[in-house]
Amino acid sequence: MVILGWFSFLAPAQAQIIPDGSLGNENSRVVPNVEINGVTSDRIEGGAIRGANLFHSFSEFNIQEGRGAYFSNPDGVTNILTRVTGTNRSNILGTLGVLGNANLFLINPNGIIFGRNARLDLRGSFFGSSASGIVFDAFEFSATNPIAPPLLTISIPIGLRFRENAGAIINQSQATSLLPISPSLIPFPPNVGLEVVRGQTLALLGGDLRLESGNLTAYEGNILLGSVASPGVVNFNLAPTSLFLDYQNIQNFGNIGLSGGAFVNVSGLGGGRVEIRGGNVNISGSRILSLTVGTDNGRGIDIRANSLWVGQGSLISASTFANGKGGDLNIQATDSVELSGLGLESFGQFASSIITKGTVNAFDPNLLLITGTGTGTAKAGDIRIETKRLVMRDGATMGGATVGKGDGGNITLKADAIEIVSSGIYNGTFKGSTGNGGDITIEDASRLTLRDGSVLLAATLGDGKSGNITVNAKDSVELTGNPPDFPFVTVIATSATVGTGKAGDITINTGRLNISGGAAIDSSSGAILGQKAFSTFGGAGGNLTIDAQESIEIEGFSEILGNRGSNLSGISAITTTSNRGGDIIINTPNLIVRDGGIITTATLSAGDAGKIAINAQEIEVIGNRNNGQFLSRIEAASINFGVVDPKDMGDANSLTLNADRLIVRDGGIINVQSLGGEGKAGRIDIFASAIALDTGGSINATTNSGGEGNIILNAQDIQLRRGSRITTDAGNSMGGDIRINSNILLAFPRENSDITANAQTAKGGTVTIDVDNIFGIAAISRDQIRNNLGLTDTELEALPVNPTLLLGSNDIAAISQATGANLQGTVSFSASGVNPAQGLVQLPENIVDPATIIAANPCVEGQASEFVITGRGGLPEPPSEVLREDPVRVGWSDLPAPAQTISQNIPENNVAKVSNQAIAPAEGWVIDDTGKVTLVSYSLRGWRGERSPACSMPGF
Repeated sequence: MVILGWFSFLAPAQAQIIPDGSLGNENSRVVPNVEINGVTSDRIEGGAIRGANLFHSFSEFNIQEGRGAYFSNPDGVTNILTRVTGTNRSNILGTLGVLGNANLFLINPNGIIFGRNARLDLRGSFFGSSASGIVFDAFEFSATNPIAPPLLTISIPIGLRFRENAGAIINQSQATSLLPISPSLIPFPPNVGLEVVRGQTLALLGGDLRLESGNLTAYEGNILLGSVASPGVVNFNLAPTSLFLDYQNIQNFGNIGLSGGAFVNVSGLGGGRVEIRGGNVNISGSRILSLTVGTDNGRGIDIRANSLWVGQGSLISASTFANGKGGDLNIQATDSVELSGLGLESFGQFASSIITKGTVNAFDPNLLLITGTGTGTAKAGDIRIETKRLVMRDGATMGGATVGKGDGGNITLKADAIEIVSSGIYNGTFKGSTGNGGDITIEDASRLTLRDGSVLLAATLGDGKSGNITVNAKDSVELTGNPPDFPFVTVIATSATVGTGKAGDITINTGRLNISGGAAIDSSSGAILGQKAFSTFGGAGGNLTIDAQESIEIEGFSEILGNRGSNLSGISAITTTSNRGGDIIINTPNLIVRDGGIITTATLSAGDAGKIAINAQEIEVIGNRNNGQFLSRIEAASINFGVVDPKDMGDANSLTLNADRLIVRDGGIINVQSLGGEGKAGRIDIFASAIALDTGGSINATTNSGGEGNIILNAQDIQLRRGSRITTDAGNSMGGDIRINSNILLAFPRENSDITANAQTAKGGTVTIDVDNIFGIAAISRDQIRNNLGLTDTELEALPVNPTLLLGSNDIAAISQATGANLQGTVSFSASGVNPAQGLVQLPENIVDPATIIAANPCVEGQASEFVITGRGGLPEPPSEVLREDPVRVGWSDLPAPAQTISQNIPENNVAKVSNQAIAPAEGWVIDDTGKVTLVSYSLRGWRGERSPACSMPGF
């Protein structure tokens, strides 16, 4: 079977070139065995000349390996048009040429094969096609209806007509060039395959089109590849520097495949243009290059298909390495685009090379799509992909790179669904460059998914700014996880490292944003290189703006390289340089940060951290309940790891939350802090209808020696439960200030929830309470803390923790652990607020039996005081009181008959007297730290009891 197949392949070639006689007296003539350019060849003469067109017609057209076929080129002829009217495909195994400057058209509806040693030797353009005819204004030179051309002058061809089942075009050519080699910055391979001279067009249009290790070369010219699977005309559109093909009359397209190292190259002093149009386009282990290496502008690469697959180390590049602008890389696929890399290990090596060397190899096999600049001044071209579904997997990478003075190109992805798995999109500038990096934009997507170590990065390692990243995904954006033992996490990031360029901004607009498994959205100035190791070089950080119309959820963490480190899921803007970090602005109805997730701006060096501003209906920060190793937090921080002089540390910035409801629980933290340096801790401003802290949840502003660290809370309702805290504690600097503006401040009794502005060695801070109703928490002084803990002054000063943590009560404190009245802070209650520890009335120790002082029938009028209430189960709790967990159920009872009024004198010496104060009924109670219950009086709003309907009293 193999032998028969081989001979069937060779059989048509033996027929060589046979005219079909359809041109009558103008038939084509073949002159055999002519030595042309060192090759034994057939010279083709005759044909029908009409104006500038020469027509030839053959029943068979084949060229054996080692032989040639050359068309004579009469004067005045610019186009030689050749048709094959037989039933066999053409096998071009040798050299096909023109003895002049004319363009050559070869059509065979049965298909054409170019063998491994096939080559072109002509100075014009070449069109090889399995079309059925060449179309003119009023005439078609048809291979399926072979008539002679009319005697009238015929203009230039305007298109190619295809009928059903066009034959395949196959190119296997690895031939070396017949043209002189010009000096080039790029070491192009010598195996050019089918080649036309510089600036000319090489077009292959047929049914299925396959480049099987076959190369095509048209330096500075055009390479046009098309696959047609339905009847129609492909029109020619001529432009000053290009020939464009118009497929608007074609309904269906066939398959195009590049494999086995196929190489399509239009590079040159001004990059040429590659156009590919097919149904399913598959590019495997092959390269398409449109590189600009001179002063002329490149013209780029355009691929249009139903589906496109690129993988196995393929490269599609439209970069510039000189002063000519790079061409654009445009891809449009109605169904899908899939990019597949060389695997996770190779991708990791590629990413590590960028980080460690600060540069990239433009021909790295991990790069599938790239536009970039070299050492010249020109701008790189843009990358644009439009499709319904875009998938990148297994280490696939696309990007733009700037290494000179020119600006980078932009990357724009427009797809309904984008899924990036263990792959990356990089657009940036490298060491020594001064040009700006290009932007990365995701347009009109429904869903964007990055997972398993994927990267979306716009970075600058030079003096130009990096590009911006903009994501518009109406339904969702999801970032998750990294593979085991992989050194990189899933991230959307901009960065400024090494040079002076500023990092770009990140803007995300979506319905839902989910970040999990250690993934992150980050803009950084400088770079964190490892635990407590980072670069102090780089420009200012970029800003992050996130708008999610439904929700944002940030959760969990990931292990990096086994047990050598972890990465928390989060949104961050960090500076490790002397330049300011970026701001974070978040707008969403619902924000959840849990199980180790973070939102942070931070400085680890001399630059100031950026601001955080969050606007949401509900914000929930939940600590890690699994092992407690990582606690969820929203934080602005200044942290010194010893790399920078403490005096030079930058400041943390403000943290502002606007929400209808804020919940912080299970160890969750909202924090501004300064540690290890003299940078200021920043300020927390919270505006909410309700604030609930529970199970160790805290709002903190802490500093060792940097100062500030203030908290301002504005809410209608603030609740503290189970060891929750609001603190501005400090070490060697003055404690920060806390100001609370609220209608209700409630701490459940004996749960050790505190509000503190303490300092260890410096002066305590200030706590200002502007609250109408306070329950379950009271101010406490240094002396009371010391006495309750049973410590001496010296022991209290040496205490390594906040002393109020050791008390079981709910406390408000602003103390210094150091001795001295001048070091103690201030706890104050404004005119509209009240300190629940003030105005207490001590209850008598000898409790009076209430049965002896209450009238047996309260409905009988008398001279004693009267108290009327109606209800089942005793006195109902006022709505402002704490609900008890064990209510008592009491049944109804009948009223007794009228009786004499009872009166009794209460022993006066058992009641504490309060002078110069009006008597008021007791309507509340507090429990002090010894367990004593004390009644207090204050105004209850909007509540009054109702008497029994059996009573009749005036005024009710």
